[in-house]
Amino acid sequence: MKSIGLPRLLLTAALCAAVHLPALARVTSGFTAGADGVVLHYRAAGSSDAPHTILFVPGWRVSSYIWTKQLEHFTAAGYRVIAIDSRSQGGSTVRQSHNAPEDRAADIQEVIAGLHLTHLVLVGWSQGVQDVAAYVKRFGDRAVDGLVLVDSPLSGGPEDVSENPGFIKVIVRGMSSYAADPRAYSDGMMHAIISTPTDATVFAKLTEESMKTPPDVGVAMQAQDLLTTDRRSALVACNKPVLIVASGKNPLLDQMRGMAATLPHAETVVIERAEHAVFFDQPEEFNRRLEAFVKTLGSSGEASGGR
Repeated sequence: MKSIGLPRLLLTAALCAAVHLPALARVTSGFTAGADGVVLHYRAAGSSDAPHTILFVPGWRVSSYIWTKQLEHFTAAGYRVIAIDSRSQGGSTVRQSHNAPEDRAADIQEVIAGLHLTHLVLVGWSQGVQDVAAYVKRFGDRAVDGLVLVDSPLSGGPEDVSENPGFIKVIVRGMSSYAADPRAYSDGMMHAIISTPTDATVFAKLTEESMKTPPDVGVAMQAQDLLTTDRRSALVACNKPVLIVASGKNPLLDQMRGMAATLPHAETVVIERAEHAVFFDQPEEFNRRLEAFVKTLGSSGEASGGR
């Protein structure tokens, strides 16, 4: 291998310092206890003494891998960042039952306590929005400094059958397609929620991770997320700031704006040119908006998780 020489190395180092290029985040993988004997896989980066910790909760059957751009950005910005695989997803324990948001809420509580998370910003995307709502309803908001809800309104449960029949029809049709051919459906889902040019290996990784959820579990999980429980009032008593981030293409955008209107300390940000995985399609804009929100927060969260 040809050496580039010490002067060249010094010049490269000087240029990097001059333009403040961020170092690549050192992302580690680990496992921690969830509730009811579940073991959760997570990816983490950053120092435990960072001014804030950001905990990312993914969507339906999606692993923590999808948050890679956020792990890198927020670690370089000086934050501690953790992204979990929810139960029955990715590298976490698969359960044949008890996969509702209310069960995952207990997992979030255990993650906060087990990893000693303080000054916490809790971010839920899609299915993760239901998880965050269930968490706050059960455990309160004492352990968090702020909440971020990404591209999903709170579920109306059975009420959505009459109030949002078109949405429910799409969900039920999707369940049928998923049950008939899980891999084809999963691959199609990943290409539908991401519109930015993306390497085929990334899509393959996301699809492979999603296949770790057994199809029957996945169908039941989605039904419990969206069809069985009305969570629209779950955050009404929340006294912490809430940021709602929505894709401009989301047909449920008005519902998200309506959700913000019911919360005492909420604001809505709409990001254009993005599909459902808005943080993946427009990472710079999403990260900028999230970081600006985090910088407005106090530091009232406690490692006890409200216990």
